[in-house]
Amino acid sequence: MTTQAREFAWRLRSWLYRHARDAGRLPTRSELAEGLGASASGVDRALRFLAESAVVALDGAGEILMAHPFSGVATPFRVRTPLGDYWANCAWDAIAIPLLLETDGRCDTRCPNSGAHIDLAVTGGRVEPAGAVIRLPVPVRRFWDDIGFT
Repeated sequence: MTTQAREFAWRLRSWLYRHARDAGRLPTRSELAEGLGASASGVDRALRFLAESAVVALDGAGEILMAHPFSGVATPFRVRTPLGDYWANCAWDAIAIPLLLETDGRCDTRCPNSGAHIDLAVTGGRVEPAGAVIRLPVPVRRFWDDIGFT
């Protein structure tokens, strides 16, 4: 990949995160192309580069499935903030969204194992409830082996 193509990929990444923050969802490939004034093939190359760099995960059609901590699909982890509502990929990402956006946030969800109600919150940069534990099913170094499972 050329230096110019790499620079475009990183510019695309910035644009997609701003879009996620402002729109409450990840952009489609066509929205990326239109927003950046780019060709569909240029966007596809940039997304493949970002996927190979473990920045985004793509679905089978090449659309953005995940741009951590944001999910491109509905999940049990809906994060509500004063800036808007967002889908997170997991409990870890549900905490990361308000921290990334530098705002408070809340995620009302259930434990995937027991079904117990969990009310995760970030208030003033602190995670609540104090003492909450998030179980990671694989070591962090192995997340991208199967990011959809992790």
